[in-house]
Amino acid sequence: MHDMYWVQEWGRVRQKEIVRYPKSFIIHQAYTTMLSKEDLIVAFEEIWNLYFEVYGEITQSPEEFGMPLHKIEDFNAFTRQARESRSAPYRPFNLLYHLFLSGEFINSDFIVDIKTFREKKTIKNQQYIFKAFENYGFTFEGLKSEKISKQDIRIEYPDNKNVIIVLKIMAEKANATDKLNDFLSCHYKLFQDDINTANYGDGADIVADKMHTDDEKNIIFKVDSLLSKKGYFSKEKSWNEGLGYAYYDKENTMLRNGPYHYWLLSWKTELILYLRIRNASRCLDYLKRCPESIKDIFRKSDEGCDSRKLGTCKFGQEYNFEDKMHWKCGCCNASFYFKPVEEDIPHYIKLLEIGLKK
Repeated sequence: MHDMYWVQEWGRVRQKEIVRYPKSFIIHQAYTTMLSKEDLIVAFEEIWNLYFEVYGEITQSPEEFGMPLHKIEDFNAFTRQARESRSAPYRPFNLLYHLFLSGEFINSDFIVDIKTFREKKTIKNQQYIFKAFENYGFTFEGLKSEKISKQDIRIEYPDNKNVIIVLKIMAEKANATDKLNDFLSCHYKLFQDDINTANYGDGADIVADKMHTDDEKNIIFKVDSLLSKKGYFSKEKSWNEGLGYAYYDKENTMLRNGPYHYWLLSWKTELILYLRIRNASRCLDYLKRCPESIKDIFRKSDEGCDSRKLGTCKFGQEYNFEDKMHWKCGCCNASFYFKPVEEDIPHYIKLLEIGLKK
């Protein structure tokens, strides 16, 4: 399906980034004072489906949510319009996030303090989003023509009142632990620790949690384990297309955001591994005893940037493999990147060790 607007493409990505609903998950006892564990699970599943449907509808009918309608054919990926479209699909859940942070339960009713809400970050085209959420079953008493007024707002979800309670828990937990992205992607791990604690999301799991298959998750944790044993330093390194986790040979290199050796990236929820092989020619002898899946990585060439065309590129490299010249760019990121497979992980590590130095 061809997307006309940038926001449609990114609505689809945000839908894919919703953390997959698990077979089971841990719920801390702190969250079962207002409802039972069973009721929380039922409400959370309904919320998860809401996220999936909202991001999906943004992809299908972005105008219904007041999304920016910047055509892909008119604006390249580096323009302000494309950047705005990248974050715009988050607006509905950013709105819910700020609403639930601005309100409290008063005699079982959830009331948003309008003064507190107005102090929060402004969400564009709120009237479209309020109307859309009403179509999903929410009611917002206190609005005027779908816009906020001077009145406080009472939020209800008549089909399941526990949905309001669980959304409040999620917003408060995300705020207390600096996990806004987990609210925006409906992450079940928000419930596993108390309201002020998040014993997750500080390692390679930030990438693994975005994956849709166990195979991809296993690859991430295996790479992470092997590189940790080798003494690599690591930290989050994310990109426009998703969350990432990078590995460095020295701590000071990591701290100054210097060149990584390995980078695990969720590229629109597909796992990509980057290897900083600076001299592919050094790897040619080793490639002779590698499987075809490894050789295929070296058979692929990049077109090259303007600097290559001008003959001034300082970061790309050229090499002769199988009697054919190949070019790899290296201006923005490491030259070699691909979808990894578990059985080839030892080859990835060996090839980087051989080809790291120029």
